[in-house]
Amino acid sequence: MQDQDQIVIDFEEPRMTPEERDVWAVLSMCRGRELAILGPEIEALTGIRYKQVQKIISHLVCDHGMPIGSGTCGYYLPQTIREREDAAHYLRHRAIVALYRAGAMQRATIESVLMQARLEFEKAG
Repeated sequence: MQDQDQIVIDFEEPRMTPEERDVWAVLSMCRGRELAILGPEIEALTGIRYKQVQKIISHLVCDHGMPIGSGTCGYYLPQTIREREDAAHYLRHRAIVALYRAGAMQRATIESVLMQARLEFEKAG
């Protein structure tokens, strides 16, 4: 693999709770998609319930800027630009499908659902 395809991950830990440190310790061993780990496996290794693991990972990504990818393979730290792009694509696709379903339930256009989602996102931000 060429250097330009590699991404740099800063493993300097921001201030984390003990649970966040435990989840991060497991994830830091999952460098690259081929070493992805499923949420229930993180639960088994840390003793933290899977729903809480999901919240912790979301917090690490959104609030700490930690580069944690996910997909049907599990959670991992992307090691290449391609892995990071694939992880972002997976999340966007899931979001679009969920918004489409919300629109279908409300018999609304995807445009109106997207506008409502944007308003909700800005209010929460």
